[in-house]
Amino acid sequence: MIFNSLNPFIEIILFLIMGFSLVWFLFKKRKRSAESIYKLINELEKRYIH
Repeated sequence: MIFNSLNPFIEIILFLIMGFSLVWFLFKKRKRSAESIYKLINELEKRYIH
């Protein structure tokens, strides 16, 4: 009986851990190099200025 009462709590804790890790993985910052930033700026200039 004790194990049956702890089961929902363990499931909720595991679900929260998995949810937070998924959110962290999806929304973590990507570090961009200077070259990729310059390339992005050049593409935007070509698209909107020229």
